[in-house]
Amino acid sequence: MEARNSNGNPSKAGIDKLLYMLSQGCILHKVKSGGLLYPRTYYLDTENMVLRYSGSEKRLRKKRISWPISKIREVREGEKDYSKRLDPYDRGRCLAIVFGTNHEVLYLMCDSYQLRDDWIKGLRFALHMDQYMDQKQQTDRWIKEAFQMADKNNDGSLDFEEILKLLKQLNADMDKKYVQELFNKADTTKTRGKPVLDAEEFVKFYHMLTERPEIDEIFMKYDDGKGFWTFTDLCKFFYHEQKLDLTEDQSKELIAAYEPQKQLQLEDHLSPIGFRTLLASHDQQLFNPVHRRVYQDMTQPIINYYISSSHNTYLTEDQLRGPSRVEAYITALARGCRCVELDCWDGPDDEPIIYHGYTLTSKILFRDVLSAIKDYAFQSSPLNPNNRYPVILSIENHCSVRQQTVMATYIKSIFGDLLYAPEEPPNRIPSPHDLMGKIIIKAKKMDNPQMGKKLPRGHSSGDDGEVSDEDEAADVASNNVVKPSNANTDHKIKLSPEFSDCVGFKAVSFKGIEESINSNGMFVSLGESKALKLIENNRAGVIKMNQHMLVRTYPAGSRTDSSNYNPLPMWNAGCQVVALNFQTASEPMQLLQAKFMDNGGCGYLLKPGFLLPDERSTCPPTSRKRLNITIISGYQFPKPNDSKKGEIIDPFIKIEIHGVKDDTQQCKTSVKTNNGFNPRWDEDVSFVLSRPDLAVVRFVVYDQDRYVDDFIGYFALPFHSIQEGYRQCSLLTKRGDKIPQALVLFKVEISEA
Repeated sequence: MEARNSNGNPSKAGIDKLLYMLSQGCILHKVKSGGLLYPRTYYLDTENMVLRYSGSEKRLRKKRISWPISKIREVREGEKDYSKRLDPYDRGRCLAIVFGTNHEVLYLMCDSYQLRDDWIKGLRFALHMDQYMDQKQQTDRWIKEAFQMADKNNDGSLDFEEILKLLKQLNADMDKKYVQELFNKADTTKTRGKPVLDAEEFVKFYHMLTERPEIDEIFMKYDDGKGFWTFTDLCKFFYHEQKLDLTEDQSKELIAAYEPQKQLQLEDHLSPIGFRTLLASHDQQLFNPVHRRVYQDMTQPIINYYISSSHNTYLTEDQLRGPSRVEAYITALARGCRCVELDCWDGPDDEPIIYHGYTLTSKILFRDVLSAIKDYAFQSSPLNPNNRYPVILSIENHCSVRQQTVMATYIKSIFGDLLYAPEEPPNRIPSPHDLMGKIIIKAKKMDNPQMGKKLPRGHSSGDDGEVSDEDEAADVASNNVVKPSNANTDHKIKLSPEFSDCVGFKAVSFKGIEESINSNGMFVSLGESKALKLIENNRAGVIKMNQHMLVRTYPAGSRTDSSNYNPLPMWNAGCQVVALNFQTASEPMQLLQAKFMDNGGCGYLLKPGFLLPDERSTCPPTSRKRLNITIISGYQFPKPNDSKKGEIIDPFIKIEIHGVKDDTQQCKTSVKTNNGFNPRWDEDVSFVLSRPDLAVVRFVVYDQDRYVDDFIGYFALPFHSIQEGYRQCSLLTKRGDKIPQALVLFKVEISEA
């Protein structure tokens, strides 16, 4: 029986025993599509924080494939199988491991219920350990991962030639003599025969190799030749460089947290290594840590907020033939999305389905999507701890009255008290705070004759019990894609009263700006082209409409490749629900993710004062700002995925301002030849912004190529979330996963223009 402490949780001895057992390896069965089972030996290595498996003897003899624990997003019981892959098996013996921001899922079946539970406990404990690693532990773990990657013969050591090959893989083109000197220093065991480094010696070697002189130069400006900082020196640095006024106690707390040498800690002194660790900490990053929590006023009407929104959420690839997946909703919600789309159609056996109508995309069940949304709408995670604000389901309704009634039954039975569908309209438009923990259906809604014409916005209309197909279905059908000969995109579908009763936010068709404002509707949708044309011809009118109702924009039907439009013009005109294809990793999605990093990543952002109704616009106008950035250096840039083996990259950094038309600008650094390991620039750039409250700043690292420059990584954030001073940012992949160890160091100054 498992040892437990007084709280009923597994004791430390019990956890240690469990982790040891899992580290020895267990045969688990990988469940592939089509129900195929592949037995593999899986190992949970908490020393190096990786999950490994041994390949088949036939194809991958002695080869082990591994995933860093940091890549795992969730460990699920088999009972939560939204893909139906585990249907042929006993789900109580199965588990699913979800990786990365794109939620790739590994399905495993165990030989017993106990073994399944052991693996779930062990993996979740490892995830907990990973989340609480400090900066040095994370760095050491990454170095060990690099060591294991280079240890091709699995003998636990690397000789000098193997290390040179590894450095080339890591983009380091270094003087061989210098590397040899450091190698000899790190080789403390001095074994007979060929000199080698074991894993611990390699960590020491790597730390010596990656010393950062540019950070030491900053340190020496304030150490007065002492070789360390006192707490007073630290206060001076923060005041003059970081634009923060530290108290004596605060500076001592920082020294205690980041100084690795105990004696210096006791003397309230900070070493260069401690300073480097401090500068790499979360609170000293380019993104303001205050903005990692919800800090904005969340009590204003919901129409005063931008809302993170997804288009055709169910699709994971293109708009014509790609798969529809329930997992796509979980992925979007985990990334902070608060408005998802469901395209609903009649399915067999009175089961409503979701898919992209008139196309060959696959179909999923409406009730499965609702179950996943219920499970994940308000689930917090380390990536998104503030998932408590309302989730809006934008329903494109193509179902018969009969199946709409089925939909209503599922909505009420699955969501229960989570559903926001008031019988009587509130006396004011609710706020995100009012709606916390609620799921809201946005769709066409019938008039309630008992409520008369005195209802507040969003709770009545003159649709007379009918609902028109949304414009998107008509767009698809008119774009020469698969369309049944009997399909009619101009017909009207009768609205089920039971479904209508579930609707919390009433949608109306757009018939003009003033007509929409006077319609008593809460939501109106505009295709990309129509929205841009309206903004160009009547920007003031669009802003006015956005002050009275929620406006949703979505990609043109011609974007069958799931590409995205630039969301900035829509946001700049006050459109709140700017829906993008979340599955497409591209610049527009990176801008959306950057914008909604703000306010704790909760998916709701208060619009600037000038876009709000006059009575709400209490904030003074934002003044013009000058942004001065010194790009100092880069650190451990990876190679492009398709890079030629052995080739060292030639990096440069592009700095872009995305905002109103006059503020949109960009520039780039010089190219550093053959140095992706520690390129040094010390180059200054400057921008003037007229509307900084709408601006997003994006940094992109490229590898210069003769034909097309290769993308390496990026980081983007709202202008007003930038911290001044010496700041670093971690690079992200196109999909938003953090690239281990890859950093850019800046000095930032912001002033009135």
